[in-house]
Amino acid sequence: MKLDILTKIWKSEIDKINDHLPRNYKTLETLLESKDPHVITLNGDRIPFERKELEFLASIVPKEFHGRIQLPIVFIRRIDMGEGVFSIGGGKVEQAVVMKLLGEKNPFSMEEHSFLPYIYRHQVLEVRKKIRSLTTIGFATTKINLRNSDLREGII
Repeated sequence: MKLDILTKIWKSEIDKINDHLPRNYKTLETLLESKDPHVITLNGDRIPFERKELEFLASIVPKEFHGRIQLPIVFIRRIDMGEGVFSIGGGKVEQAVVMKLLGEKNPFSMEEHSFLPYIYRHQVLEVRKKIRSLTTIGFATTKINLRNSDLREGII
């Protein structure tokens, strides 16, 4: 019972630090057509997108993918994986965008198994230098298992 309460508290804290994440996503195509490109966050704020970054992304991504790229791209800080480890939220298209920005020649024709399961802080920083307004960072961890923890006796 105490473990369930601790897990709920932990989940609640992660949810609080992620309230800046988007409530919904919009495609690159939709955002390019918009006079006020933005999405709404979980807490009701706006995430505005810079027009020049949208146009830059459109220039490096094949047009047939503009209607499939969901923005913003979310880098998920994997607290459970150690310092500086991230996964890329979304699907294959969003991963291909990141790989393109990291210098891959033609990631849009690659097989999904060719994509990196994780990226690291320096790669996230490299992408964010190019399309900062089109990205955000969230936080995640696996379910806490205090039954196997060395700290169990000190917490319970």
